[in-house]
Amino acid sequence: MIRKLTLAICLGAGIAAVAPAHAQLPDIIDRTITKKVEDKVADAIDNKVTRSVEQAVTGTVQTAVDNSVTQGVARAVEGALPVTAPLLDKVVNAPVTPPLRPFREVAVADAWRAVDHEWIALVPPDKVAALNVPAIRVLSRTNLAASGLVMLRVQVSDADDNAGRAQQVLRNLGATAADRNHVYSAQGEEASREPEPAPAPTGGSPRARIGLIDTSVNTKHSALRQAKVTAKDFVETKGARPTAHGTSIAALLVGVEKGHEGLLRDGQLYSASVFYQGDSGATGATTSALIAALDWMAVQHVTVVNMSLAGPPNETLRVILDRMIAQGMLIVAAVGNEGPGSRPLYPAGYEPVIAVTAVDKGRQIYRWANQGPQVDLAAYGVKTMVARDKGGYDEESGTSFAAPVVAAMLAQKLARGDPGSAAVEALIRSAEDLGTKGKDNTFGYGLVTFGQ
Repeated sequence: MIRKLTLAICLGAGIAAVAPAHAQLPDIIDRTITKKVEDKVADAIDNKVTRSVEQAVTGTVQTAVDNSVTQGVARAVEGALPVTAPLLDKVVNAPVTPPLRPFREVAVADAWRAVDHEWIALVPPDKVAALNVPAIRVLSRTNLAASGLVMLRVQVSDADDNAGRAQQVLRNLGATAADRNHVYSAQGEEASREPEPAPAPTGGSPRARIGLIDTSVNTKHSALRQAKVTAKDFVETKGARPTAHGTSIAALLVGVEKGHEGLLRDGQLYSASVFYQGDSGATGATTSALIAALDWMAVQHVTVVNMSLAGPPNETLRVILDRMIAQGMLIVAAVGNEGPGSRPLYPAGYEPVIAVTAVDKGRQIYRWANQGPQVDLAAYGVKTMVARDKGGYDEESGTSFAAPVVAAMLAQKLARGDPGSAAVEALIRSAEDLGTKGKDNTFGYGLVTFGQ
């Protein structure tokens, strides 16, 4: 209807416009022109109407599609939110495996030394798999044959790197005991004199077996070339292994050369190297190295072990010491050289360990020796002639050099067939009471002398 009306209007207007100019033409021309004009107008109207309809339809359909999609997505999101929200929360708050940190010594609570972010977990074998969780990075695994436990050395995150938190996490996952990987120090005070060729204490017991947990030992020293030394390294880091302290103690125990005879002469020494040396020259022994060394001693059937080192209390070390002592091992340790007013040092501070202090030739207490109820016995350890790792001998002082005297006396008694407890009791009975009558915080039960 619209098309016919428009066509009629346009046709009338077109004829009126061209009629004056072509009045003289025949009717045929008029009809031809009229037909062409009519066709042109009709085509133009068709195109215009088609485009308008297409645009209107397209817009309506697109709007409908858009609205449908939008509503569908909205319904899908609304339906997924109850599930997605907790999943997203878990992803955001999921524990992340701590980054691998380089070995670095730091000061922790109470100014004790420890390895940065490192902890030790003692775990029953059937609980080890439970510690394979993202929040913990396991650095090493050591099967402790003597105790039936597995020692895991791990790193934790910043959030977990504190005593209460880390221990709780590790225990909840099945650890029997957990603590920092603390660092311990040797307990000798080096003299400042030049080395000199000099003798040391003499003794001897060809059947004695004794363990030494200390620095590495320089078996090329003239006093140790003929000694029977079985050595093993337990240090987890690369780099230099100090030898000075361990060489001195080893020569005191089993050294043999002209003018020098160790306390146990032809005895068998089991030497566990546990000390590392840092870039600054400072040395230290980690808890994990001490635990591995103690286990090795037990496997080698070593029943007397000397530990001339000291440091912080540590739950994992205490558990292993208790188990080794319960199996018959005698542990002898230096009380430490931090002075009479110092806090107790460990392992000497633990009750089952035999803690030894040092006195000089005048039976006076070594001025830097720790004191307290942990002290059990005293032995000579001031200006003691000891082997130097570079050759020769020199005088040194410290509770480090008193402890091996007691250890050697116990090893000698066990080599003769005495039971461990009987050997300790015999040593206490033989002690020369010094200071306050009876056991005291300075000398313990008193002074014991090798060969008595």
